[in-house]
Amino acid sequence: MHEQQTSHPRYKSEGQAARPSYPPAQKLMVWVILGIAGALLAASYVYSGWQFVILFLLGFLIGFTLFHTNYGFATVYKQLFEDGNTQMLRGHMQKLLIATTLFALILGTQTAFFGERPEGAIAPISTGLVLGSFLFGFGMNIGSNLAPQAMRTMKGGRTALLFTASGFLIGSTFGAAHFAFWNHSMPNAEAVSIAEDTPLGFTGSWILQTSIFAAVIIGTYLHQKRKLPPPLPPMPRGTNRTELLFRSWPIWVGATAFALLNAAVLMVQGSPWKVTAAFSLWGSKLADQIGLGPAAWRYWGEEAPVHELTNSIFTSSVSVLNFGIVTGALLTMALAGLFHFRKIPFHLAGITLIGGTLMGYGAAISSGANVGAYFSGLASMSLHAWIWTVMAVSGVYTAYFISRKLPFLASK
Repeated sequence: MHEQQTSHPRYKSEGQAARPSYPPAQKLMVWVILGIAGALLAASYVYSGWQFVILFLLGFLIGFTLFHTNYGFATVYKQLFEDGNTQMLRGHMQKLLIATTLFALILGTQTAFFGERPEGAIAPISTGLVLGSFLFGFGMNIGSNLAPQAMRTMKGGRTALLFTASGFLIGSTFGAAHFAFWNHSMPNAEAVSIAEDTPLGFTGSWILQTSIFAAVIIGTYLHQKRKLPPPLPPMPRGTNRTELLFRSWPIWVGATAFALLNAAVLMVQGSPWKVTAAFSLWGSKLADQIGLGPAAWRYWGEEAPVHELTNSIFTSSVSVLNFGIVTGALLTMALAGLFHFRKIPFHLAGITLIGGTLMGYGAAISSGANVGAYFSGLASMSLHAWIWTVMAVSGVYTAYFISRKLPFLASK
């Protein structure tokens, strides 16, 4: 399932190379999304005050940044295998290096706003962690319309995105229902913070992790120089006034922005950026409406506060943050003219729905996805995040090899 980035309606030549150009802004969609964002922002203030207003705005900035980044999760590791291009992987390592540094300072000094006591994304070692992270990586490789770079292309606004997101909602809800089985009934162990549960402390853990990230950056740079893989596809740009707004960001700029924004979320929310918890909450609220009784699931009370099931959704910080992310990303897509919902083949709808469901289920039982477990988990210096990363990458490669044997899985 190789992701093409050349499906843009217009191209402008830059010397001998063609760079995709965005169509005009979809003004009606822009105003609709702005209206929705304003309503969400007002509700966040009414129910939860300025802290949640700031969280919403931070989420909005994250959504804007997602649009400008040129790397997701599955794509990074597929490119490493397919072409030997390590540029996006180095962006990941830079993002993690900066975030680990900031998290070490914040968590080590217990610095936060609004009276919060910051806690990292630390989770137990369990069967759910191992299986779930593998399923997430596998599912993301076949349902990757949620990948950030997909938002920049024509397919970013495609109907397939709705199937992937719907599958993620379904999967994360079932994952919450089965959370206790995979994480308590099956073999498990306590959570381990490399910074707090080992003699290394925050300083030693910071040195260890940043040394690993720096070594990967140097090693992959030398590998790419030796292999000379094809360059990444040219990034699209805006036209006239929109060129300033949509000018492509170098990978290092996106990586730095993500690290800074996640650190800001940690200081405002008291916990770092997570995605899956919001989907599990939204799905569980729907399950409650049809009488499935999610309050009895051990996920609620252990992984997330049970009162969130009955309280307003605007009292959930993770929901408000993700509302901001979604509206920020969608507004930027509309400004770039990338909302295009068309009829898609039945098999594509099925594949993306299955991929999204595997992603959601795997993320819920493994306590996070490529944001909460990988990005925030590694930045928090949690041992579970390293295990999650190994298993998720294994899932990506397994799906990649299967897709080569079954070409219809690669049809996008």
